[in-house]
Amino acid sequence: MNSSFFLVRWLFVAMDWVYRQMCSLFSTGGWVVVLTIFLFTLGIKLLTIFSDIKSRKSGIQMQMIQPEIDKLKKKYGNDQQKLVTEQRKLMKERGVSQLGGCLPMLIMMPLLFMFFAAFRAWSNQQTLDLMLKIDAGQGAETFAASRFLWITNIWRPDNLAAGGTLMDGRTFWSTFTSANNIKDFIFFSKNEEALTRILYELHFFTKTIAEDGTVQYVFAQDGGAAFMEAYKTFVEPITSNTALIGGAYEKMSNGFAILPILAGATTFLSSWIMQRNQKQPQSSSDEKNDPAAQTQSMNKIMMFMMPAMSIFFCYQYDSTFAFYWIFSNVISLGITLILNATVFKKMQQQMADGTFVQKPKQSKPLPRR
Repeated sequence: MNSSFFLVRWLFVAMDWVYRQMCSLFSTGGWVVVLTIFLFTLGIKLLTIFSDIKSRKSGIQMQMIQPEIDKLKKKYGNDQQKLVTEQRKLMKERGVSQLGGCLPMLIMMPLLFMFFAAFRAWSNQQTLDLMLKIDAGQGAETFAASRFLWITNIWRPDNLAAGGTLMDGRTFWSTFTSANNIKDFIFFSKNEEALTRILYELHFFTKTIAEDGTVQYVFAQDGGAAFMEAYKTFVEPITSNTALIGGAYEKMSNGFAILPILAGATTFLSSWIMQRNQKQPQSSSDEKNDPAAQTQSMNKIMMFMMPAMSIFFCYQYDSTFAFYWIFSNVISLGITLILNATVFKKMQQQMADGTFVQKPKQSKPLPRR
């Protein structure tokens, strides 16, 4: 999923707008970026909270009909086809979705890729903006405003890779000559004249004359060799400033990989809290045709797969995405704890006392003709 996809583009534009409003109210700096991400994440969670609650209730309802499902297993244990039919019939009557318990985690996956692409586009915009500031002699001040706690540059990954404090020439070339053409970036179109001049002087572009006599700028055909050399000189005011960078640029990492670890830990904790009170289904001879067992199995797979994916993406890509993912997990965890202590606790207590009655889903009568 790339930044040209319309949902990703909307997310990117929305985040950038909120960030600029925060900058106008406060000041620039890494903490303003983090505040923007938190507010944006909170807003998204508030918009999706009701569907989230509905999905989690479906998971609790699955637990509540588990005793009835276990009875069906005993009754039709030797007839798997009949067992599956009766289980699905029961779930339909009770209004329980087979995927209800794991639906929140399934929703997280497309969101993961959408926000990953949006944050990557946002980070790339900041790289282009930094080029304008370097050209104007303001690069050091702009780069210094990107610090946040242990992270030297919040627009780069929080990892242990050497030279990770600033996008190097090779990464710049591969990023902006890929399928997401640099000319497709919103920020480039708004600053086309200045950026075209800078990139032409750095041998990123070459100049050609079209048949109608107009000047066109296209990517250099040398694989970026001349650009990479020129880029080193261009960013030298920042990379040679040891007081600003804090060490040797080529050897210095951008952080300590704290955010990727937190992202993976909060993802696992959020999933574990959601599943820890779920009653395990009674084993059957044909687990692959058992809807309840399938749900439990999918939940377990997602509980370990999502943290691993979170660590991988947050280690490889921008710290801004890692902050979003951590905030999203913490907010989801808070919602889960509140629901468990209120609505779900009451439902489970009623089930334990035998006072909970789950009414079958009534079908609507057909209108008379």
